[in-house]
Amino acid sequence: MAAFSLAMLVCGDIERSRNFYRDVIGLKLKTDAAPDFVDFEISGGATLGLHAKSELHAVRPGSLELGFRVEDVDAFVARCAKAGVPIFQDPYDEPFGRLAIIGDPDGYPIQIVSAQRRP
Repeated sequence: MAAFSLAMLVCGDIERSRNFYRDVIGLKLKTDAAPDFVDFEISGGATLGLHAKSELHAVRPGSLELGFRVEDVDAFVARCAKAGVPIFQDPYDEPFGRLAIIGDPDGYPIQIVSAQRRP
C-alpha cells in the first residue's frame, strides 16, 4: 500500500502563500526556497509543498481542498475575517463537528473543522 507523503499547490505568489500557511494556518516551515518552492510539515510526516506557477504548472483553485483541524472554528474564522482572509462558507454544524471553508491567497478552498460543536 502506498503512503501519503505530499500535497502540492501551485501558487501565483510564493511569499504571499508562504506567509498565509505559516502565519494564518500555523504550519511549521520546513524548506524556504522562495520564490520557487516552499514546503511545510503536516501531520503524519507528510508535506504541504508550494510551487511557483510556470508554463508547466498552473494555479487551479477548486482542483484540491485541504482540511485543517482547529480548537474553535468560529474563533479561527473570526480571526481570518479580521485579517482579510476570504470566507467561502461561514461556520456550520455537521454530524462530525463544526466546519467552515476559507480561501488561501490563490483561491484554493481550505476546510477548517473542530470536533466540538458550539452549544
